[in-house]
Amino acid sequence: MDDREWWDRLVGELTEGTEVTVHPGGAGPPVTYRATSRAEVLPGGNAIRISCFMGRELEQPMTLHLDPAALAARLRELTEGAVEAFGTRRRGGLEEAYALLMLHLEETVGTARPGETHLVPSRGGFDSLREPPP
Repeated sequence: MDDREWWDRLVGELTEGTEVTVHPGGAGPPVTYRATSRAEVLPGGNAIRISCFMGRELEQPMTLHLDPAALAARLRELTEGAVEAFGTRRRGGLEEAYALLMLHLEETVGTARPGETHLVPSRGGFDSLREPPP
């Protein structure tokens, strides 16, 4: 997949309710994630506003500050750690990196404090912030 295809996959999963099954390669049973059916790409294409994530209604919509190039770069950064964590390497490890990215996103959405509605990529996955990034 090229950078745009990964972006289209992410947008599709966040807007169409696609299911993703992660096979952890011997580290546990397969896990199925259900993405939201309510999200929208914001004008300019550099963020996605999420109002329901993996079947969970959000009290306040959250904005994922990410664009196709940033997503692709993030996947490349996560690849080796994700391959090690999942014990498999599909599409050069990008499938595992994508699965890890989704796990990080789920964790951040689930642990964000009230008012932290801006999700930005960080070294450990994502950070939730009260104000949009500069």
